[in-house]
Amino acid sequence: YLDAYPVKMFEYMAAGIPLICSDIPLWKKIVEENSCGVTADPLDSASIADAINSLLQDEDMMKRMGTAGRKAVENKFNWKIESEKLIQLYKSLLINED
Repeated sequence: YLDAYPVKMFEYMAAGIPLICSDIPLWKKIVEENSCGVTADPLDSASIADAINSLLQDEDMMKRMGTAGRKAVENKFNWKIESEKLIQLYKSLLINED
């Protein structure tokens, strides 16, 4: 699942919940580019505890991350935008078949 988009992550983002997730490269990229949470090494309990504590100690940061995640879902990670990409892909495939 290293290259899979985690649906649950986007559900939390849509709900405005700041994320704590494994530092899998794809997931880490999503979190960092959208400033919507923190990542941790899933095999390092101290790293996980640090991630949790960093959020719990800064309520303003939690709110900013939750808001940023929600905006990312509204503007980037939603079916309306993805459907437009898919339709363009289908159109390009049809054009290339001629």
